[in-house]
Amino acid sequence: MEDRMPSLGRDEWVKLIAEFEAGDLSQPEFAAQRQVSVYALRFWLYKFRLEAKKSTRFLPVSVVASAAPTARDAATEWMEATLPSGVVLRFAVGTDSRYLAQLFAASA
Repeated sequence: MEDRMPSLGRDEWVKLIAEFEAGDLSQPEFAAQRQVSVYALRFWLYKFRLEAKKSTRFLPVSVVASAAPTARDAATEWMEATLPSGVVLRFAVGTDSRYLAQLFAASA
């Protein structure tokens, strides 16, 4: 009788993928340690990353004319990004760079 890999459901894969991403093992090492197929591990990694990418969405915003800068605004340091469309976005210095990377990737 041959050894068979366990058949796991989505919830179990969610937990396994979270463990894999939190650790420092390679895919083959992790798969062997958890006794799952490395191919199944790669499939679920790809599937969850694709789902996460598709779940990125924008919320509606309103653009309003801004009043002259106040003393408080003048003290804030800003960085700007110009999109290919010509739209200029302004962010306070210190804005989370991961957020900005996701924003720019989604707008591409």
